Amino acid sequence: MKIRTAAFATLCAVLLLLGAIAVAQMPLQFSADMVMTPGGKHGGEPMTGKYYFGGNKIRMEMNAAGQQVISIIDVDRNVMDQLMPQQKMYMEMDMNKMPMGKQRMPDVKQYDASNPCAADKDVTCNKLGSEMVNGRMCDKWEFTPKAGTQGVARTVWIDKSSHIPIKTLMADGTLIEFRNLKEGPQAASLFQIPAGYQKMDMSNMMRGMRPPSGDEN
Repeated sequence: MKIRTAAFATLCAVLLLLGAIAVAQMPLQFSADMVMTPGGKHGGEPMTGKYYFGGNKIRMEMNAAGQQVISIIDVDRNVMDQLMPQQKMYMEMDMNKMPMGKQRMPDVKQYDASNPCAADKDVTCNKLGSEMVNGRMCDKWEFTPKAGTQGVARTVWIDKSSHIPIKTLMADGTLIEFRNLKEGPQAASLFQIPAGYQKMDMSNMMRGMRPPSGDEN
């Protein structure tokens, strides 16, 4: 249980990061392989998985701590469901109440090709040139936080054709990449909880995670 809980916490942080930076800004539907290499004090082995973007719904399939975890985000409802295929169970979480920042998912918007930070008032953008990344010709942009704001510093390689961020490098060295990107409508079934899955009682789970009282041995 401790290993599984740690894996879930890690996936929650990844999803919040992706939602805030990259994935919730394009209406185009697509699927891709995803690679995330943690940086900074959280550095470690790369995490790989499959990513599906269905407009207002997102699905990620990843392996963490030896457990397969499937996460489905409903952007409109601001809800994330995490599925555990081995146990045929799932957890439903309100993104507003998650402990990693209480950050709402942004509205679904498309990057402005000439000024990708136009919708983010906390950063300024500087174009650094164009490069081929994972088989896609991209414009390379540097995002710099404005003084006194909570903007996030990062470098983003934005696909010239789809305006999807193919590669994102955070200030702490965290790297997020999309590979083998395939544009096109995604099946609605990808974003639904399969039949036979039971919903976990989150209140009981949280009680089980509380530290023991002082009078216990």
